[in-house]
Amino acid sequence: YASDSETGEQPVLESMKDYIINTIQRTFEVGCEQAECLYAELLQCTQKKNLITVFRISERADPITQELDQTILTALFRAQHLTPSEQLSLALTWNRVDIARSEIFIYGQEWPDGALNEAMMQALEHDRIDFVKLLLENGVSMRKFLTIPRLEELYNTKQGPSNTLGYILRDVRPHIPRGYV
Repeated sequence: YASDSETGEQPVLESMKDYIINTIQRTFEVGCEQAECLYAELLQCTQKKNLITVFRISERADPITQELDQTILTALFRAQHLTPSEQLSLALTWNRVDIARSEIFIYGQEWPDGALNEAMMQALEHDRIDFVKLLLENGVSMRKFLTIPRLEELYNTKQGPSNTLGYILRDVRPHIPRGYV
């Protein structure tokens, strides 16, 4: 409400200031002095309106975690002016394939060759199957992606045992000399 009234250059009308302070006093059950401090903080917040996101908690029975999650993540995208690759990495970290699908992989978004490889690596390392599918749908070619060094990196990732590739080779070829792998 104060954001609509505040232009950044002109002070809020005195009558509006009194109304807002009274509302703060009633809502938060605070005294006049504390209400004025909160009012001053409110004005500071409204100076950067582009960083404000309003989230309305609905009175539905289902949990709002996913909605709040989505609101925070999309607010981060806007506030930080992240590149599509950075947005994708953040969505992958939060495991929000729905946001990646609706906010990042939008019509007309151009991805340079190899730009999605890091995301594919992250999705595979963290077992994000839905992201792997999304990346495959959006142009990642496993034939080009799965190089020997990447395969070794995936097998030796910190998520699993420390020399998975060696264990697999020993299963396939039991007579490999000890120091070979």
